Amino acid sequence: MFIQSLFKNKNYVISKRNYLHDYSKIESKKIDMTLSGKYLASYPKHEPIEVLFDTYPLQGTQKEFESLLRKEYKIKDKIIIGSGSNGLLQNIVKLFFINKGNLVVPYYVFNQVEYAVTSFGGYTKRVFSKKYDVDFNMLYKSIDKKTRMVYITNPCNPTGLYIEPKKILEFAKKIKIPVVVDESGIEFTGRKSIIDNVKNLPDNLIIVRSFSKAFGLANLRIGYLICSEKVEQLYIKNITTNEYSDISCRMAIICMQNIEFMKKNIEKINVEKEHLVSELDKIGIKCLKSYSNILFTKTIFDNDFINKLAENDISVVPVYDKERNLHIRIAVQDRKTNDTFIKKVKNILKNNDVIKGEYID
Repeated sequence: MFIQSLFKNKNYVISKRNYLHDYSKIESKKIDMTLSGKYLASYPKHEPIEVLFDTYPLQGTQKEFESLLRKEYKIKDKIIIGSGSNGLLQNIVKLFFINKGNLVVPYYVFNQVEYAVTSFGGYTKRVFSKKYDVDFNMLYKSIDKKTRMVYITNPCNPTGLYIEPKKILEFAKKIKIPVVVDESGIEFTGRKSIIDNVKNLPDNLIIVRSFSKAFGLANLRIGYLICSEKVEQLYIKNITTNEYSDISCRMAIICMQNIEFMKKNIEKINVEKEHLVSELDKIGIKCLKSYSNILFTKTIFDNDFINKLAENDISVVPVYDKERNLHIRIAVQDRKTNDTFIKKVKNILKNNDVIKGEYID
């Protein structure tokens, strides 16, 4: 299901995967290491949220939310609120892929945008790079007349790597087509966002953010995008902006008013991440240095490893590199879950020869 048949050239592979390949369809086991929205801190205490269930989202709530976002992150550009980063990304695809065409992405990237492009009759160019980094020169060479959009995640999902914003800005200035940067996990990096590096976003640059990760509101489906006035006008003319609930928006407001709780969550996630990395290393599994709340193994496995994990009631996200080697993406959980995962994996490795080595591009 997760290995695809791809057409290759020297720069990229052409892919037309659809939502049947979505890792959300992986069966959630007792030890579920796929869940990247785990929240380890306590949520802010608040008065009961009084909402009339027979009303639509209120503009006043939206404006209050926007105001808090602008103040905290010093945002000067336009803000559009939506149903999580994924909902916003689906809408962006609707805007730019009416006439089909292709999407250009780094080889390792969040796949939901590819699935949406496929549903519009388009296809995706997954661009190669050295090791796991994003090769902007190769991305540039892969763009053609049919390219409608470039999509990048920062930090990267699934690798957890961070890209210096200046590199993205330099790349965006070289081209005219939209460049969408998904910063759903930017809070975990402790580093700068693109909006910290530019006074006003160029018309072709769109930033998407989420409250599903660091803020722990995955089940409420709330996020926002930052864009120029030109893109905002295109969006509101063609896409409804009434897709999120007032409850979701109000809870996001509470989180923004008590942002120290989010920061505490990041501290706890980072502690657990380092613990996981250390324990995995002890049993011979190496991971990339992650700036997010997920880990990506440099270690590659026999394909049967996924079956062995399932037999032990463990679910992970399998990721195949360009040579069809199996890596796994591990989302950081609480200490009890992490330790149970390590214990079970250690037992699998003790009784099965499933590690093939470490992948070096």
